[in-house]
Amino acid sequence: MTIPPLNLILLLGTAQGFILAILLWFNRKGNRLSNRLLAALVGLLALASLAVGIPVANWQISLFIDLVPLIITMPFGPLIYFYTRSLLDLEFRLGKRERRHFWPVVIDLGAKLIAWVFVIGVLIGKFDPRDNQKVSYLIDEYNVYSDIPRWISVTVYLLLTYRWLTRFQNANPYLNEPQRVNLRWLRMFLKVFLGFQVIWFIHLVPYIIPATRNGLLDALGWYPIYIPIVVMIYWLGLWGYLHSRTPVLPEPVRKASATVLADELVRETSGGLIRAMETDRLYLDPELSVEKVGRHLQVSPKTISAVLNQHLGKSFNTFVNEYRLEEVKRRLNDPGNANLTLTGIAFECGFNSQATFQRTFKQMTGVSPKEYLNRETA
Repeated sequence: MTIPPLNLILLLGTAQGFILAILLWFNRKGNRLSNRLLAALVGLLALASLAVGIPVANWQISLFIDLVPLIITMPFGPLIYFYTRSLLDLEFRLGKRERRHFWPVVIDLGAKLIAWVFVIGVLIGKFDPRDNQKVSYLIDEYNVYSDIPRWISVTVYLLLTYRWLTRFQNANPYLNEPQRVNLRWLRMFLKVFLGFQVIWFIHLVPYIIPATRNGLLDALGWYPIYIPIVVMIYWLGLWGYLHSRTPVLPEPVRKASATVLADELVRETSGGLIRAMETDRLYLDPELSVEKVGRHLQVSPKTISAVLNQHLGKSFNTFVNEYRLEEVKRRLNDPGNANLTLTGIAFECGFNSQATFQRTFKQMTGVSPKEYLNRETA
């Protein structure tokens, strides 16, 4: 059996993708969650490459391609978003709320479900095998138009990731060296996917138009999409793996702060920060950033961070979470909130993640939220 050169490239990319995904999954260096999220992304890219690169030499392979979900695209966006967050936010975890982002994967399984229903229906005598052409047409049409929500999903998550990255930079103007290295890598990571989205869009438009679809596939096939996917497999997998294993030297300890603030400015900023929390209750905003507080106080974000770090001895997130935690404890002791769950109260108090709330609560109180509640009600 002779394999066309372009298909061979896709199959080699598939093999490389699976190898890199396994190396990333079991890599003990770096952030374990980040490694596994990237491994899942590279593995899904490799599966998609296999679906197009595998030569259909007999009916068994054809049936395998029809029944087994190899092209699973809907998780791409969430994986990109959560990989970015996990690299920069060491407290980030995949909780129930985050896993809901993967539910749209059912869109990827729709065509396979149609095929399975037909095959089982033929086996039990409910469907006529001669209807296979009609079913094939239905599956092809489903695959065509399901590409639209797939492209939209990846694009939306890329934009959300860029927005989160911007907010993280604004909220943390004084990044340490590991964070700066991760930030540079993530910028390149996102640019690669944005470039792929442009290529996909150029191919998608004539593909979803019936008048141009057959001409496009006859002339170019799927190679304009999947050859770039192979390039991404090599680049993302290899550089992602090397990035996770690259030791980063800790940032040297500074003997003296480069920013010297006047005592009056420190007092005014400290007082403004306390009023912003205690009177204006800005901490209730789950997307509160140092930039937002700066606009509220009409003080530069760098000044706020300098006052917090140098004079109050805490980060912006710690400062805000202390107020959120006190509000949680106050509401837990209020009988009027007895019908609310712990997570519900935490979200109302400004926390945007159940995992972050539980971790912050235990770090600041020494006990878990449930243990605290049981102790208070005992």
